[in-house]
Amino acid sequence: MLNELDQKLDEWGYNFVRYADDLMIFTKSKRAAQRQYERVSKFIEGKLKLKTNKEKTEVSKLNQVKYLGYAFYRTKGKCKLKVHPDSINKLKDKIRMVTGRSNGMSIEVRRSKLNQIIRGWVQYFKMADMKTIMTSIDE
Repeated sequence: MLNELDQKLDEWGYNFVRYADDLMIFTKSKRAAQRQYERVSKFIEGKLKLKTNKEKTEVSKLNQVKYLGYAFYRTKGKCKLKVHPDSINKLKDKIRMVTGRSNGMSIEVRRSKLNQIIRGWVQYFKMADMKTIMTSIDE
């Protein structure tokens, strides 16, 4: 359904990322972001006959965005991914729940669940820089 939007964004020369119905457009200024937002929402609501969620839509700086559990940062002029602190806290909560002494699990079940959680998390966030995060959690 949004393939037509992707093509239009490419045609306009916008830098963007889309996963399912979540879309991020990258600009150099807040004014450019507002202008592009107006243009894109007009296209989505007019041409595609879809509604945009005004409550979820925001214009913000790159380092303040959480997208699919990731956060972004710039280094040496390049944009890189890191795991958002909220996602790290969720992982720690899951680990605490599995490793807690009052859950009645055997050591084998506990180890198996812990492996599932950690492997799934690492696989999901594999595009981010995670070495220091995993080292600190392991400690």
